[in-house]
Amino acid sequence: MLKLYHSWFIVDKKRGGRKLKNKKGLFIVAALALVLVVVLIGCGTAQTQTATTPTPAPETTKAQPVKVANIVEDVKNSGHYKFFPNWVKKGQDAVKNEHYGDNCIGCHSAVKIVDDKDAKFADFLPGGKYAAPGKDEGITCRVCHNFGGKEMISLKNPGWDACTKCHTGSGVTLGKAVHHPQKEMFEGPAVGPIPATPSFKYKNMKDSFSCVDCHVTNSTRHTFEVPGVTITYDPSSNGTVRSATKMDWDVFKKEAFGQQKCQTCHSTNVDQVIDNMKKLQEDVEKRMAALAKVNDEWAKKVSTLDKNDPKVKAFNEFTTYYSFVEADSSKGVHNPPYIKALLEQAEASAAQLK
Repeated sequence: MLKLYHSWFIVDKKRGGRKLKNKKGLFIVAALALVLVVVLIGCGTAQTQTATTPTPAPETTKAQPVKVANIVEDVKNSGHYKFFPNWVKKGQDAVKNEHYGDNCIGCHSAVKIVDDKDAKFADFLPGGKYAAPGKDEGITCRVCHNFGGKEMISLKNPGWDACTKCHTGSGVTLGKAVHHPQKEMFEGPAVGPIPATPSFKYKNMKDSFSCVDCHVTNSTRHTFEVPGVTITYDPSSNGTVRSATKMDWDVFKKEAFGQQKCQTCHSTNVDQVIDNMKKLQEDVEKRMAALAKVNDEWAKKVSTLDKNDPKVKAFNEFTTYYSFVEADSSKGVHNPPYIKALLEQAEASAAQLK
């Protein structure tokens, strides 16, 4: 190498340096060196990829094709969609008996929400302008999504509004049953002696947290159910009245609570949070079972009493607290402090009926 060096350079004593005398040879060696470096880097990269980057399994690959047929089936089998077609099948007489009317289709019919603001329920019955097959649709994709624009399919209302534009709630009035409870449960409005008690997530995170964070909905899943939750319905209700709810905590922990958005805050206390949720739901279930007996017994008795009887007032107040917890159906998860206060007031009202 020393001889090779001297053959290409001569000493320039006057300038105190060296001067290149064999340019052609140097360029050849430099080119060979460059090729050698490229080969070595390529081999090293290939070895590294083979050793440390296994091919992802199909179920964990991020770029999964959207299964449109599956999404459609999910939606059609969901309570969002099924309620309205089942309601139409019952006919006008059944609807009158159940106190449903034109006001309700504003939330339950895609035709009313998107296409025809003036549509009436009678329009969907035999002989009506929307009686044709396919027009008795419930909540479909176009109710919640925009089509086109920067994103092919985007939510019309991001954040809390994604759901609360329809799940607006009917308010909480002491002495009356609560009809649409989930929004109120999160917001925790004052009722009776209970002060306003908003949930932690609504109070502190409503700009970054929404219902769909737990009711996981994505490009391959549109059941609108929380992973790990199994809901059964009363067969006589055509799949619209909930009769039971069961939890698979392992599935919930992995698929719902295991999301990165949850782990941001709950990276070290996951098991403790899950354990607290279990205990809360068990307590709510036990207390609600006892209150259900009071509700069934006194719902019949109050009809025979004078409307000014104190027990009628006590039962009506009981109905507000009891129906709120029952209709919310989260067994406390939506707002633990608030639901405990509601149960305490339900039990206090029940005690006045003895």
